[in-house]
Amino acid sequence: MNVLKRISDSFLVQIPLTLITYSFYAFILGLSFTPPLYLLVVSVKRYLLEDIKAGNLILPHLIAAAFSAGIAVFLFFITGLLVMGIFIRVLSIGVKEGKYPPASFTVFRWLIYSGVYTLAIRMILPVIPVTFFSNLFFKIIGCKIGRNVRLNTPMLNDSYLLEIGDNVIIGAATDISCHIFENGYLKLKPVKIGSGTLIGAHCYISPGVTIGSNCLIGLNSYIRQDKVIPDNTIITSIAGISMHKAYRIEKGKY
Repeated sequence: MNVLKRISDSFLVQIPLTLITYSFYAFILGLSFTPPLYLLVVSVKRYLLEDIKAGNLILPHLIAAAFSAGIAVFLFFITGLLVMGIFIRVLSIGVKEGKYPPASFTVFRWLIYSGVYTLAIRMILPVIPVTFFSNLFFKIIGCKIGRNVRLNTPMLNDSYLLEIGDNVIIGAATDISCHIFENGYLKLKPVKIGSGTLIGAHCYISPGVTIGSNCLIGLNSYIRQDKVIPDNTIITSIAGISMHKAYRIEKGKY
């Protein structure tokens, strides 16, 4: 442990380690880009190469190449989510619920697969919300997802520790986190969401939370760590009431 701490604190070690890590991310991106880039090269060769040599672009050829470029973009979304999802899954194997010091191999692995997940958040997941592909990505990672689940957010952190029941809706920009840094340690805890529950937009669900079935978690709600919410509970946030009522609540008059 002391050796790992000295390594993590060494600036001379951090530089090559960072370069190696980003090279790994570049490799993952390269794999993700390979099929769409192949399609793009083939389409340019087929439709535009002769036109470019002749110095005369033919409109139908240009449209066909542009259409192929559009297909290549969406192909990247599909290959990217498959490649990144598989790498995240492999890197998270054996990372279990618990408390880990920063200078540990578990936290190092957590940082690596979190970086891959960040790539997916920035480049792919915001484009495919509430789709089969979004659910597929999180299933590949290891998330236990029931039937008819609608995910309108990419922020399901450490979702191999997340369990979602049937007919659950999770609103836009909601952040469900199965980890927290607290008192100098990384803590990983599972989160469970029961069937038929609706979680509104812009909520934050902390690690260790259990939400029962048929619950309603209102807009901008914050659920504290290790909170257990019984079935059929309705939680509203201050964002869901009028300013007049909010003022009365703050003054203790409501």
